[in-house]
Amino acid sequence: MPQLNLNLTLQLSDDEAAAIADALGCSVADLAQHLGPYAPAALREYAEMLAGQAMTSVTDLRERRLVAMLLALPDIPSDERIARLFNLTSAQGRALLRTTLSRHRNRLKSTMDVAARRFIAACQGAPGAEREARFPNAVVVDMLNAQLAAASAPRSPIRRKAGTFDTYVVSNGAFIELQALYP
Repeated sequence: MPQLNLNLTLQLSDDEAAAIADALGCSVADLAQHLGPYAPAALREYAEMLAGQAMTSVTDLRERRLVAMLLALPDIPSDERIARLFNLTSAQGRALLRTTLSRHRNRLKSTMDVAARRFIAACQGAPGAEREARFPNAVVVDMLNAQLAAASAPRSPIRRKAGTFDTYVVSNGAFIELQALYP
């Protein structure tokens, strides 16, 4: 299998650089560092297009782009970040992530496993007690709740802490089950 080592320079207008920096949540000075991880995803899209792997709709295109990003980035972006990257509403960004993770679950299994382990690592609290975790991605929490519901001994679902947007409460039993699922 050929491996291509590519080096490129991308010129942007000041307006483009500012808009991209805003979407990525960084300064214009840090743009190369934050935009760089997306380059393999973009090049993969062009390689697939040129190889004749046609896409049938805008939805397919978005899903394929998101899969490539999820495989290239170290973390799953939050639903809000995905909405900003694809110029969608928050609800559309969340739906795109949910659909993509579901349709491409086998290809994205290792990415989801990493996200689950990050959630577990974010859980803070005393052993044997409920734990709290700040976590930016509700779709990952939904996936973990589905796994808890399907466990041999169903556990309490992870729930959002009242009055917060990104803090979750995890029962001790659910925490133990998640640790067993993602050692």
